[in-house]
Amino acid sequence: MSQLCTFVLLSLFGVGLASFNCLNPGYDCKNNGLCDYFGRCKCPQGYQGYDCGLDSSTISSSADCRATCVNKGICHSNTVCYCTDDFVGPQCEVPVLSAQCGLNTVKVQGYQPLTFRGEMYLKQSMFSCQLREMVSDIPGMRLFELEIPHRAITPCALTKTQNNETGDTIYEVEVATAHNKGFFSMSDTVHSVNCVYEARRIGENPKDVTKAMNPFKVTLMNDNNEPLQQVQRGDPYFFNVESSGKFPDMKGTRLSYLEAYSVDQQTGNVKSVKLIEDECPVRSTITDYAVSISNEENSRAGFFIGRGKIESFNILDQDPIRLDYRAKICKGQCRQAVCNSPTPMRIPRKTPFEHLMNPIDIV
Repeated sequence: MSQLCTFVLLSLFGVGLASFNCLNPGYDCKNNGLCDYFGRCKCPQGYQGYDCGLDSSTISSSADCRATCVNKGICHSNTVCYCTDDFVGPQCEVPVLSAQCGLNTVKVQGYQPLTFRGEMYLKQSMFSCQLREMVSDIPGMRLFELEIPHRAITPCALTKTQNNETGDTIYEVEVATAHNKGFFSMSDTVHSVNCVYEARRIGENPKDVTKAMNPFKVTLMNDNNEPLQQVQRGDPYFFNVESSGKFPDMKGTRLSYLEAYSVDQQTGNVKSVKLIEDECPVRSTITDYAVSISNEENSRAGFFIGRGKIESFNILDQDPIRLDYRAKICKGQCRQAVCNSPTPMRIPRKTPFEHLMNPIDIV
């Protein structure tokens, strides 16, 4: 019998500037829309929009519409604007994230739905530079603000640069949006907002810098602490998550959630298996797949590195495994959850893997 191999790919994805991801708490698809594995709503016939919230039959013609919808808003019911997920307001005129440019301050403003359960903060300090909730001027939305003086000192200081060609002075800051307090995941974002002064005083559109400013550095390693792309079934691999240095007050990390998934190349369906949940190895996965899973922590040069150890297994034969994760952010060493994990079961290498169980379908 030929040996089976598990191909493990590290796939990091984000939602970009768009604020809506139906995998995040409180971001549901409307009108019986289905949330796919990547956080996008699949709408039933007759509905459209990022959250399936627009009834296609109510869309108004330009002749009938009496509303002024901007920023790609769609007029419906003759008087109402349906906005994209980047804008709010009666005319879709208010960006969900912006910088208000004062004479001596930059005010960062962010709007979130009423169901938002996370937090917004400057990336240089999630503990000291959080945006505070204010009274919202947009119905159905929560408003978060932080006003930063131009001369503010650390940890909430602005980055100041000079444009030598125009003479403009630019004040810039990076804003992180996490949908679960105290955590950062692949559905969370970091955006750069700025104000330009001197020749003009305007706030430019936010730029998505999530990839460049991700607080975590994630690596896959083998038993010899070497980078990993391919591993034989049954051999262990290590999923390491550590501080990237982009969030200066973060010294400790710990895996809170780890999930393996494969995409069926013929149908496009996603099959997934939870490996770690609420910091603990998932008991059913250990038992059903007869593998060993652990959530560990290493220390190096004053930093604490979260590490998941997994015995490799296939979800779909011949299809690679990808990994989705969420990790806890800590000032120092993260407190460990109490887990009651069973003794791992082991099976001979020659046991046909495909007969162990049917993975979960997520469409």
